[in-house]
Amino acid sequence: MIESEVQKIKDILIEAEISDRRIKALEPIIENVAWMKIKLDDAREKIATSSVVIPYDNGGGQSGIRENPLYKGYESLWKSYITGMDRILGALPKEAIETVAEDIKTNEPRTVLELVRGKHKKEA
Repeated sequence: MIESEVQKIKDILIEAEISDRRIKALEPIIENVAWMKIKLDDAREKIATSSVVIPYDNGGGQSGIRENPLYKGYESLWKSYITGMDRILGALPKEAIETVAEDIKTNEPRTVLELVRGKHKKEA
């Protein structure tokens, strides 16, 4: 699965005529971005069925409601993913960036808040 994501990114770079040497230099970023993409997809599925807040009991007499850690984890991973993609896209010539930007536009949320809003719109 990760290999498929890695290949998608490499195909974009190859299509933009980026040298093999430069692609090789970007490989650690490409592999991490591909891994993050898979993890983000998994997290989105879990978040879609989770509440924004969850109960907790620390066993020491404290209990209550707290923010679901899935949301913070997703937000943090998303920011890292965007940073990695910015690095990869930074290797492309300007014309290729414009083409890729159009190709990769999706309806995926940019933040957890957008994910939650989207979830509530779908339920309504």
